[in-house]
Amino acid sequence: MIKQWARWWTGVVIAGLTVWFPGPLGSMQVPERLARSESEQVVEVTIKDYKFRTKQGALRLGLPTVIKVRNEDAERHDFGSTMFEGLSTQIEQNGVIVYGRGLGGVFLDPNRGAIVRFDLSRPGRHEFRCSLHPTMTGELLILSTEAV
Repeated sequence: MIKQWARWWTGVVIAGLTVWFPGPLGSMQVPERLARSESEQVVEVTIKDYKFRTKQGALRLGLPTVIKVRNEDAERHDFGSTMFEGLSTQIEQNGVIVYGRGLGGVFLDPNRGAIVRFDLSRPGRHEFRCSLHPTMTGELLILSTEAV
């Protein structure tokens, strides 16, 4: 089991990877379920022309979820969402992996990508956004089986 220790960070920059989150994390243990799995649900998000373009199938609660986000614009953007609040999350970018609870998102330089892994646990409409360009927003809609 991998452990990540962090105290009172509001932002981290490691080898070009910028990850931001509120408050202290303390000692974190990454759940085994965040490890790569054949049963992962994949969402592809492309940033192009200052818009988020999402490609996804039906998403089910309780399964490992992977968001692959790629910035195809000439400007720097970020991908952030409140959907990760309180969840153990893993962000991979440029060969660096960051684990934590409450990770807010990731900044993406032009023609760069990142992978966000977490378990979907809450149904509903989950918005993501670029804090650098407030008009850039997108969303994932997660329905529970009972709602269908």
